[in-house]
Amino acid sequence: MRRSRAIILVVLAISFAVLVFAHRSNHRNRAEICSRYAELRAALSAADTNAVLALIAPVDRGSFDGGSFMRLDAFARPLGVRSKILMLGGDATVWPKPNWYLCGVLPIGDTVKMTKVAGHWFFTGKVHLD
Repeated sequence: MRRSRAIILVVLAISFAVLVFAHRSNHRNRAEICSRYAELRAALSAADTNAVLALIAPVDRGSFDGGSFMRLDAFARPLGVRSKILMLGGDATVWPKPNWYLCGVLPIGDTVKMTKVAGHWFFTGKVHLD
């Protein structure tokens, strides 16, 4: 009985430590994504194609063209209180202005895609229009 309690306590302590680490990592990632997004908005507003291109993932830069710039400019709206960020592994989806929420939870609307390269977040240049 005592041994099973000890095992349960150890499992709970490890689970708590993993959750705290994941929360801190998630918070740092969200902060970096928001910061990079603000950099993108500033570069788009200034029509600084070189600054925008520097924020695009290296693997996607070759396919990033004037059309991609215009789509980002049109759909990368400022982040607000309703904006959402979903991170799955090394990819992130940003909903700058969700149109509505499926079941009150999942955002529906235009998205901007990001990817993590060498520990830093970059844009893929891809937008999804809803």
